[in-house]
Amino acid sequence: MSTLDLERVTQIAREAALAPSEMIASAAHNQSFDVELKADGSHLTEVDTQAERMVRAVLSQAAYPDGAAVIGEEEGEEEGSAPWRWIIDPIDGTHPFSRDIPVYSTLVALENQETGEVVSGVAHLPGLKETFWAWKGGGAWRDGNPIRVSERTELYETMLSVGTSYQFRQSGVEHLHRRLFDATKDLRAFGDVYGHMAAARGAVEAVFDPDLSLWDFAPSKIIVEEAGGVVLVRETGRGRGHDVLLGAPAIVEQLADLLEF
Repeated sequence: MSTLDLERVTQIAREAALAPSEMIASAAHNQSFDVELKADGSHLTEVDTQAERMVRAVLSQAAYPDGAAVIGEEEGEEEGSAPWRWIIDPIDGTHPFSRDIPVYSTLVALENQETGEVVSGVAHLPGLKETFWAWKGGGAWRDGNPIRVSERTELYETMLSVGTSYQFRQSGVEHLHRRLFDATKDLRAFGDVYGHMAAARGAVEAVFDPDLSLWDFAPSKIIVEEAGGVVLVRETGRGRGHDVLLGAPAIVEQLADLLEF
């Protein structure tokens, strides 16, 4: 890891995440696609696949880190010869994308497969024309400006965000929604990485997002951590396999007990 230029890696990841941006935003606005349901209940369009191929093309052309593997939500995994692996979600939030609600994003992260550590991550929101990024030791950024998590410590006075009711059911944690409802006077469901980035920049104090796949939160992990936050991941063995709790350290600590992390 010491010989890897993480700033260069992050620039490549930004270029890759931005590559399908105009195509995705135009498709969302024009609604010129069909929507299918995948086996896990998530939504799929032909735009997802096209976007992932555009992201992969940029990473392939850059060829850095040399021999890195690539895994994406729609196109599967391409094995590599190095311990590094690119993780891609071409359209995180396909359901809002299919309704032209501009909280969808393109996610790219780089993981050290030997340690499981995400060392670089980018979240680009085509509908809002915003890009968030971070690399290990390099801080967290929103369109070139540094971001930090909230400094609030009083749980009841916070704004919290959660995943959808379907996610709670899939992960078998419906009973936890009521606990969150009672814990704060402002519980929202911003959804997908839009909520994660709201926590990274301190707009909400924390997010509980159950039933996620790796590509749904890989960039969030490094971005929130580099913004001074905490990310807790619980492997569930149900649904997509992961419950994620992230945000301001003082609030996450209180929520960890409440949510049985």
